[in-house]
Amino acid sequence: MVSELESHSIAEIADALDAIAAGDSAIRVVSAREPADAGPSHLALAMTPEFEKALSGGDAVAAVLGPEADWRALGLKAAIFVGEPRLALAGVTGLFARPPDLSPGIHPTAIIDESAKVGDGVAVGPFVFIGAGARIADGCRICGHCSIGAGTEIGANALLKEGVRIGRDVRIGIGFISHANSVIGSDGFAYVPPVPGSVDTAKAAGRVETARPDASIVPIRSLGSVVIGDGVEIGANCAIDRGTVSSTVIGSGSKIDNLVHIAHNVRIGRNCLICGQTGFGGSAVLGDRVLLGGQVGVGDHVKIGSDVVVAGKSGISSNVPSGRIMMGNPAMTMNSNVQAYKALRRLPRLVRRVEQLEAQLRGGPRGEGD
Repeated sequence: MVSELESHSIAEIADALDAIAAGDSAIRVVSAREPADAGPSHLALAMTPEFEKALSGGDAVAAVLGPEADWRALGLKAAIFVGEPRLALAGVTGLFARPPDLSPGIHPTAIIDESAKVGDGVAVGPFVFIGAGARIADGCRICGHCSIGAGTEIGANALLKEGVRIGRDVRIGIGFISHANSVIGSDGFAYVPPVPGSVDTAKAAGRVETARPDASIVPIRSLGSVVIGDGVEIGANCAIDRGTVSSTVIGSGSKIDNLVHIAHNVRIGRNCLICGQTGFGGSAVLGDRVLLGGQVGVGDHVKIGSDVVVAGKSGISSNVPSGRIMMGNPAMTMNSNVQAYKALRRLPRLVRRVEQLEAQLRGGPRGEGD
């Protein structure tokens, strides 16, 4: 049974959303649901006509609606009217989100080096390790089985979900969130053979020459770090490599989805959105407000300007100026990609036409090819 303290009234929710409420604004709800699944204690989310119709399949008495909806005709006792559905969804889910199940204070199984500095109001879960000289600012929450390397600094009010690994000397701003099992500050993937290898010959001569069978591969060590700005959120199972000499950088406000790999020396600007399974080659650079769809590949040393949108599964192998919408592999502007795709679909018909013309030139019957 959810207590009164864990619920919100319609009036409270409307105030939080800076929206208008109608009907019985004292009604309290304990969570938000889709209309067909909502009961009397739930707030139905029906901001579009499609979801308004689904209200008849549930038992909700209160809902979030679009500005033109007739709440009485929908059989509701209360309603909240919003103009932007997704922005309202962000506000509602933020109100009802449950914090991590983490007790205040430091769990007795945590290991914190004597030289580490832990601020006020920090919650440290079971089996957490915090290394020498690390600095954890006020209000941070560190869930179980996380590890934080020596010399790392984490700004105020960070949240590290279970199993997050942060390497040594990483710098993280305020309000940081990392979901489970992400690794920040691992070594970069950089190796070099003592003598020119297949990659070098392929770049120089356009062909692969046989390398010495006894040639080893020498690692280039990562002496740099990772620097993360304020308000950054990283999904689950991401891998962010430290820089070779300078640092890998993620700008303030950027949000990174699950299963993203960011290689050494990559620099990501402010307020970027990077969707799942995207991968960056070393030293790639993104401007501000860049949106990368799922499974985008960004080549090493590629520079992408600000305000660029890249469609999912695209491959970025050359520089992209600011303000472009890119699509395809290799990526090109959206209009060019659409035209190329149309041309590709016409190829079978074009081949048949060429075969017909060849047959006519040889004096054979129309429509026959070789």
